[in-house]
Amino acid sequence: MRQMKTINRIFFSSIMIIGFFLFSATSYAADDAQGGAGYTVESIIPENQVDKKYTFFYLKTTPEQPQTIEVKVISTQEDPVTVKVAIHDAVSSSVGEIDYAQAKPKLDKSLSNPITSFVKVQDGVKEVTVANFEEKIVAFEITPPKESYAGVKLGSIRFLREAEESESDQTGLVPEFARVIAVMLTEDETTFNHGAELHLKNVDLTLFNGRKIIAANIQNDQPKVLQEMTIKGKVTRKGEKDVMAEQEQSNFSVAPNSNFDFQLPLGVERFTPGTYVFTGEATGDDRTWKWEEEFTVGREQADKVNEETVFKIIVPAWVPWVAAGLLIGLIGLIVYLVRRQRQWNEGRK
Repeated sequence: MRQMKTINRIFFSSIMIIGFFLFSATSYAADDAQGGAGYTVESIIPENQVDKKYTFFYLKTTPEQPQTIEVKVISTQEDPVTVKVAIHDAVSSSVGEIDYAQAKPKLDKSLSNPITSFVKVQDGVKEVTVANFEEKIVAFEITPPKESYAGVKLGSIRFLREAEESESDQTGLVPEFARVIAVMLTEDETTFNHGAELHLKNVDLTLFNGRKIIAANIQNDQPKVLQEMTIKGKVTRKGEKDVMAEQEQSNFSVAPNSNFDFQLPLGVERFTPGTYVFTGEATGDDRTWKWEEEFTVGREQADKVNEETVFKIIVPAWVPWVAAGLLIGLIGLIVYLVRRQRQWNEGRK
């Protein structure tokens, strides 16, 4: 399963631009060998930074007390570069990375007053253009809600440059160059990575990127980050011991007040309707969570997933005919040999 884990992480990383997490550099860039993004960004850390060893924004806020923060956008080439600017809420992902890049993520029900509800780009700026190695300041307004909040709010400021078609790679895809600066806000200044609480919400058969998987949805309903978690699980048919799906992932990170699907990939064989049992365990923050959950997959759901998956065994139409022909030939050969044997035996009498 370690090999499957590695394949999963590479696969998912290739289809989504992930920001950095809390101990990374100021920004993240999806650069390639075709000349780079043409720009970089730098956070200007204010006085209310909780811990100044971090280069992302980790700020103490006060209810209804507004604040302006700034980011420097720096050109690294002579030609003009236009960069889009946006605010994003941080959510958990199935590959164990906190995702700062989704424009409209599905937020967990336990999250109130997300980052995007009170952090805005000043003057509604949507993009900024820099050229010839110049620098420009982009300002962001933070207006904390009236209600106090515990723990942390986590999100990001994301800069995105869409490359020109002339920069497309050999596949014809036009690259995007993104840089992300995390924004973590707190009022009580309690430890941000201690106190998460995990709950198994449901387990079901579904598709992800065309693959059949068992998805165990797990929720962190606390305003705390969970880091360096190890999670493992398996699925068996009820009443049986044979494991039909198994997965383990380490170095897993979970965003505050979020949920994610822990995915157990299935093979290409058709999934059979029935009742199954998911058994899972997660360890992190000096704690262990264990779950055991029965779930039932009906025939209609199983048939739908089996038909819609792009990873399945497809028997060409000519195969049954060839098989039938071979079978007929084999029967004919047996009949011929039996008759020859009889003739040979009669000739010896």
